[in-house]
Amino acid sequence: MTEVVERTADYEFELPQELIAQEPPEARGGERTDARLAVLHRGSGQVDHRHFSNLGEYLRAGDVLVLNNARVVPSLLEGVDAGGEPVAVSLHSPVEDGTWHCLVAPTAACAPGAEFRLGGDGDITVRLLHEADAGVWRAAVDPPDAESLQRAAEMICPGYLDRAPLDPEQYQTVYASRPGAVLLPSAGRHFTPEMLDGLRAAGVAVAEVTLYLAARSRYFVRMMVRRKAVREGLPVREDLDDPSTGFDLPRAERYEVSSDTADLINRCRRDGGRVVVCGTSAMRTLETVADSRGRLWPQTGFTQLTIMPGHVFRACDAFMTNLHRPKSSELLLTAAFAGREALLKAYRDDLIANGYLFHEFGDSMLIV
Repeated sequence: MTEVVERTADYEFELPQELIAQEPPEARGGERTDARLAVLHRGSGQVDHRHFSNLGEYLRAGDVLVLNNARVVPSLLEGVDAGGEPVAVSLHSPVEDGTWHCLVAPTAACAPGAEFRLGGDGDITVRLLHEADAGVWRAAVDPPDAESLQRAAEMICPGYLDRAPLDPEQYQTVYASRPGAVLLPSAGRHFTPEMLDGLRAAGVAVAEVTLYLAARSRYFVRMMVRRKAVREGLPVREDLDDPSTGFDLPRAERYEVSSDTADLINRCRRDGGRVVVCGTSAMRTLETVADSRGRLWPQTGFTQLTIMPGHVFRACDAFMTNLHRPKSSELLLTAAFAGREALLKAYRDDLIANGYLFHEFGDSMLIV
């Protein structure tokens, strides 16, 4: 993993609580596309204040829009270990052989061969096989199918949301087709099928990659269990302080780039089109598989790529993203593409000052 040399203090800004969007526009009777669009020009630092429906004005025939098609699944399972002690498990990144990857809390429950009985009736068995990465375990799950797990598990939502959406489909993109993500690849949440069809009709190709976003830490898993207990009026088993002292760097997450997607993007660049990447997860996927000349190769694997200022982008010409919280790895990646000073100036002087809403249910940014 890339060594972090950036200081979190350089990515701080005052984010008023009222600018954290708590519900999508559909919950207020609107449409997914009812979001503002801030267009940041890298050369000048100028910010255009537009509407998300104006996105097509900044794209042109021959461009390709790259989306992450991962679908969020309920992943938080509670139960007991072999000794009857409580455990919590968050599953992500399913593998073709039926195994999954997971985070487990508490750490003391983790060992090769450890077995847990999870779900309300204890009818989900998880057996840890080996530690695939620091804190990430490969696990055999019985039954292994996503449908059974979804019936027993609970959706994980970020801590800044007061509650999960009443309609689970609001925590999905309209093109989500590959189940296995814990968190929403939210930069594309504003799109509707009609808007994507309109871009295609204008000559903009649409390509899909898959990156199964995982919870960032065992603390995140334990925090969700605690929030659930508080919500249901149950005893809180453990009082945790947030142990994080730096950026919330991503865990190793499984990605898939098909030959069709690689060919489409390579052809676009060869013919002079631009690669417009939607979201930090799609960006990390492309930058993982691109070679030094920016050519993509079909691959499946795991990436823990951390992108920060100084990164040389090989597979992105324009970048769509949400508005991110201070000191987050998503803000760090966005600053690498836009420039830290230009990005934070735009946040403070143009976005926060004009009441833009943050996070997945908020507004959007295009960096060109």
